[in-house]
Amino acid sequence: MPAHGKVLATKAVLRHTFLMPSHVSLTINQISAAQTLALRQAVLWPEHPIEASKVEGDETALHFGGFLGGDLICVASLFQDGGQDGGGVRLRKFATDPAHQGKGFGSDMLVYLVAQAREAGASDFWFDARETALGFYERHGFTTKGERFFKKGLPYWRMSLALG
Repeated sequence: MPAHGKVLATKAVLRHTFLMPSHVSLTINQISAAQTLALRQAVLWPEHPIEASKVEGDETALHFGGFLGGDLICVASLFQDGGQDGGGVRLRKFATDPAHQGKGFGSDMLVYLVAQAREAGASDFWFDARETALGFYERHGFTTKGERFFKKGLPYWRMSLALG
């Protein structure tokens, strides 16, 4: 299998702990798609049924959870999804509990996910970002591509980061 396929070819348990300046640690573990749904819905689509938080390919994607103590406070999913050379990794359904936003936990998760994709040989890391989150992603080196578009009435931009 090509190196870029390793991102989604493994189902090994991955774990990483980030120490926050306040000595609070975020532990990142691989989790199931089902474990992501409640937080996805609560943060991203609270006015829609939980089924709206499911996406095609969830069964083959890698899903990650950020835990503070025993509480799941952040989720994200990585999908093997194209790019110019077929080595792209797509981030989808990235959500952090609003009570924990602005504390660096989402940044820790994003840095971890980009590192995982890079280690696996992915050439491109991309996603569709809500317009309200552009500044967050730009601080991490992502740039917009194309024109603004809408999903369920909300403005989005395609963003990406070359990993090669």
